[in-house]
Amino acid sequence: MLDLVRNAGDRSLELGSILWRCIYSVSFTLLGAIGLVFVPQGLETLRLVSQPGWNFPLFLFSVATWSLAAWYSARLTLGRVFGTDSLLDRSDTAFVNCMRLWLPRLLAVLPGAILTVQFYRIGMPTHGWAFVASTTAIALFVIKRRTWFAAGFGGREPGQRLPLRFEALQPRTLRTVLLALATSFALLFAIWRWPVEVTRFVTAPVLLCFALASWIFFGDLVLTYFFRQAGLPSMAAAPLVLFVVFSQWNDNHAVALTGYDGPVARRAIDTHLDAWLAARVASGQLRPGVRFPVFLVAAEGGGLRAAYWTGMVLAKLQDDSAGRFGRHLFALSGVSGGSLGSAAFAAMVADAGTGALTRSPCGRGAQPYQQCMRALLRQDYLSPVAGFLLYPDALQRFLPLAMPSADRARAMELGWVRGWQRTMDNERFGAPFGTLWQDDATLSVPSLLLNATLVDGGNRVIASDLVIDGSFPDAYDALDPLLDLRRMSLATAIHNSARFSYVSPAGTVSACRVRGQAAPCVPGAERYNWGRVIDGGYFENSGVETVRDLLFAMRPVLARYAEAGYLIDPVVMAISNSPGALAPSARLVPSYPQMDMTFLSELLAPPLGLFNTRMARATFAVTAERRDMAVFEPDDPHRFLWFGMYARNDTPVAWALADATFDGMDRLLAPPVVHQLPFRHVLARLGQAHAGALAVVKAPPPRPAP
Repeated sequence: MLDLVRNAGDRSLELGSILWRCIYSVSFTLLGAIGLVFVPQGLETLRLVSQPGWNFPLFLFSVATWSLAAWYSARLTLGRVFGTDSLLDRSDTAFVNCMRLWLPRLLAVLPGAILTVQFYRIGMPTHGWAFVASTTAIALFVIKRRTWFAAGFGGREPGQRLPLRFEALQPRTLRTVLLALATSFALLFAIWRWPVEVTRFVTAPVLLCFALASWIFFGDLVLTYFFRQAGLPSMAAAPLVLFVVFSQWNDNHAVALTGYDGPVARRAIDTHLDAWLAARVASGQLRPGVRFPVFLVAAEGGGLRAAYWTGMVLAKLQDDSAGRFGRHLFALSGVSGGSLGSAAFAAMVADAGTGALTRSPCGRGAQPYQQCMRALLRQDYLSPVAGFLLYPDALQRFLPLAMPSADRARAMELGWVRGWQRTMDNERFGAPFGTLWQDDATLSVPSLLLNATLVDGGNRVIASDLVIDGSFPDAYDALDPLLDLRRMSLATAIHNSARFSYVSPAGTVSACRVRGQAAPCVPGAERYNWGRVIDGGYFENSGVETVRDLLFAMRPVLARYAEAGYLIDPVVMAISNSPGALAPSARLVPSYPQMDMTFLSELLAPPLGLFNTRMARATFAVTAERRDMAVFEPDDPHRFLWFGMYARNDTPVAWALADATFDGMDRLLAPPVVHQLPFRHVLARLGQAHAGALAVVKAPPPRPAP
């Protein structure tokens, strides 16, 4: 028994020494494989690269590169004898030699084997067979290469076995390693210089595989192999040390600002609402005695899924109502992807006012808003930020000084700016946030309230053309003069609301002071780091809470108009993109289990509870808003409208989706599924208001005095 325990201990020590020697090969191969198996976005990336074109062959090549890098690096680091100062170098047992031989070979076939299974799981057997062929070829190569290419291995005869251990690299091996490292750095600088251009050809899944190969080569062959060869200790742990130590000084995620130096128009809620209603009185749309709906939209977060669903719901309402919906839409409150969809719609309304929408290639058909929304949001917005995350911004994490040009947030925002340019042929997304309403003489562009969360307090930070005052309890005004955010672009304002889960970093916001006292951010004022903003969904993911605050702030103006005989109906629309989501009910019934897992519950229960409260706060806000809307007119059940995404299949939260996923969401907006959504209630209200306004022929009385 004692011998058994001793042998087990020896084998454990040998295994630990083996795994540490090739830690990068093992860890990045396993992490990549786990991501493809257990992360929903992993399956979506496989659907993405399976679309017609060059994506799949390039992905197949990148996976082969990753596999061969893992095999090659592990083989070299395990086979090289650096001396007798480590257990691995001293050991020549059957177990150690078996691991030297077969662990690299296992790493070579693992990615391809995992992907074979995954492609079969998502119903793409042809692509699975491609990986069967690729993995088989790699396996045969790593096992039979010395037999096939015996002349290249020192002129040995076929069948003669080479030793598993060696004392030095052969020249061709050194050249291979240097070429691989040079290629990795070339890709790094190409992405740094041309993030959008490069990632239009090399997409996120391909970049991930190339990055894994690069990190494996650099970690095992530079930090371990070459340091040990020079008689120095392995530097495999050095990146972790640098990551921790330099994090104090290398924050390069300051919120980007434009060079705009003009005025920023801000509008008090009551003043703007009064002017907005007065413009509709003047145009004859709002008349006494005729019900006039005023829509307030709350768009839930959820990455590109949320952006597409929000944008398409709004675009369909606009097209189906011949543009009347936008004239009744006062404001949109967005979170994360919901902010992108909401801002895209508001920008298209602005373009319609200047004629730019109909001049754009996508706006010339019968459904200009839906056509342009599809063209804008069916683009790949993941690859630019993934390229920066995996290359320039990854390098930044191990440097002592901040390089703003390596900030992956810039890549995300640049992707949106270029996407809008390609679709609409103008610079609206790259222009300063406040200029969206600059030429809106008819007050037709709805207000935006883009919700972010303050890391260093947990409060809302709301970017809006409306003044965020005490009507929004415990919330900061992003465009407050004391904060240096008035020069941010529309794309940056959207992104501040969508900085979620490590893909996008927390954005550092500066404030200003003069002689130690808070002061407006004007030229010459001292800037200092005020706080960091992240995704608005951390506070509340539906956007409804901000709509509730806005609605209460609107009530005094609405009451004045009601006294003058104007029948204004505020209607709240909640756009939810959670697949299968139903409108929350007032009372929860414990009719089915809520406990998903018990694995590591001591460790995971607190963070899971904190994370899940974001959705609980959202459902609470929605339920409370339904209750509040019933106060306005109890006999009207359609003052709160729920546009849920009734999908059977789970659509992942990501910034790039496959065409099949987009097509699935489009089918939800077509019969028969669309009849489950309250489009008809919105269109009926608009039709009644339009018909009523046409029927009234007498001149309207003067609008109520403020």
